[in-house]
Amino acid sequence: MKSFLITLAAGVSAWFLVSTAKAQVIGPAGDPFQSLTAVEEQDSVIKASTIDEQLEKKAYNAGVALMEQGDLEGALLKFDEAISLDSSYAEAYTNRGSVKWRQGEYQQAVEDFERSIGIRPTSDAYFGLGQCLYQQNRMDEAEESYTQALALEPDYSQAAYYRGGLYFERGEYEKAITDYDRAIRINPGYAYAYNDRASAKRQLERYEEAAEDYAQACRLSPEEVFMRNNWGSALRRGGEYEQAVEVYTESIRQDPSNHLTYNLRGLAYYEMGQYERAIADFDTCLQLNDSYAYAYLNRGCAYYKLYEYAKALADGDKAVELMPKNAAAYLNRGNFREMNRDAEGACEDWRKAAEMGNENARRYSDSQCGSVK
Repeated sequence: MKSFLITLAAGVSAWFLVSTAKAQVIGPAGDPFQSLTAVEEQDSVIKASTIDEQLEKKAYNAGVALMEQGDLEGALLKFDEAISLDSSYAEAYTNRGSVKWRQGEYQQAVEDFERSIGIRPTSDAYFGLGQCLYQQNRMDEAEESYTQALALEPDYSQAAYYRGGLYFERGEYEKAITDYDRAIRINPGYAYAYNDRASAKRQLERYEEAAEDYAQACRLSPEEVFMRNNWGSALRRGGEYEQAVEVYTESIRQDPSNHLTYNLRGLAYYEMGQYERAIADFDTCLQLNDSYAYAYLNRGCAYYKLYEYAKALADGDKAVELMPKNAAAYLNRGNFREMNRDAEGACEDWRKAAEMGNENARRYSDSQCGSVK
């Protein structure tokens, strides 16, 4: 996902718990002190063979416990053991698939989830399969797996959330919003669903609605700085610059080491015409991360607005150095070169940006440098 955060599930939780209650052996009814005959004693004792039949469940439960502790290798061995004792143990395949997913062994995990589904289809197995198929970039199959999970369990909020993420990646924002709506309806405390629904609304330029959703996400997860930054960006895109600055400032208070927030607040100041303040924030951003190319690009634009063309060009050069495939970097450096009386260099940059598909650069080049084929 590009413009919003997907948190993969920590693991599939189709756990079968075996009772730990101890069996009691008593004498014949009505006379607990009467001695038992040999036959009665045999009939009154739980046979060892009955206990042995539960060995696969013991191995499975041990695997679950190790999985909870983060011991994935140990859990894997126990799920292997459970499956060796009972090759039709669907839950063991599901959870072994979850371990393999967490280890990045996606194809092996796919095989385990498919084996589990072949034995007994469950929503957890389909959801796990969808997660692995997504990692393999098999998006249509992942969508179908999430859909199957929802068919078996309509209130599976994570399946709705992640299917919404697939729609978002395809640019099908209305469909994504519908799935995020569903996830939120099932789980009103699902902060990430609010965040990502807001991101879909932002793509549709529904900035006011997006800001409301981001605000709710922040109320539910106030420690997540990226959600607060998203909220600020929705406000900024909607022209609410002062509110955006307030939100970004709160993010900085929460995490003063986050270079991204300074860049974002700098953008808000820039759009308010407060170029010195914008430059101060871009400076801080670069002090925290001197390879963050967008801050150079943005600071160059702020210097340009203050007629400090030499400084603008220096930042433009750095932005191009760090982002040699970014059309906007060449477009802006072309503008900076033009104001530094380097017409040839400006045309060179505009042509480069035009070749990358930037229409503004194409217009500049056509009008001032000759058309670009």
